[in-house]
Amino acid sequence: TAYTYPESIALPHDYQPPSMAITASYWKAWQLLLIMSAHNPLKFGAVVWESYPTLRALMEMCITSQFVFPPSTLAATSDKIDEIRTQELQLAEIEKQEILEFESRLAAASSKQVITEQSSLLLTTITRMDPMGPFRRPPPAVLDQLKQMNMHYKLGHLLCRSRQPDFLLDI
Repeated sequence: TAYTYPESIALPHDYQPPSMAITASYWKAWQLLLIMSAHNPLKFGAVVWESYPTLRALMEMCITSQFVFPPSTLAATSDKIDEIRTQELQLAEIEKQEILEFESRLAAASSKQVITEQSSLLLTTITRMDPMGPFRRPPPAVLDQLKQMNMHYKLGHLLCRSRQPDFLLDI
């Protein structure tokens, strides 16, 4: 799911492009990892529960059948909800600036076009790839898909049944 820019474009040597992923593939990968976690909680689920905050949040949403951001299990008080929402807004703003700078450098190396929020082609296409970083807000369509997946595949039930590790106790 990593986004790679065309090899024909030479970026400045002093510029390190950010690690980005194609948004649709990024969220599809999280959904597949969620299914794997529910079906293999001992080997796979335990590792991702501790190491990947975004996947843990998705797992908690399935366990509680509450598909809202932030998950109520991670934000029990209004102060915590505000803190998480503020953090997400800050992350989204940083991500937007990184993408715009990246796209501007790509454009400068090829078409010399000036990139703005309105003219950006990448803002809606790529996302920051930081799987072990703070959990991210899934797009509304992903939350809807997650709800459907949970109903169809009973992921929450599988995660609740696990006693090694006991996800339900850990919430």
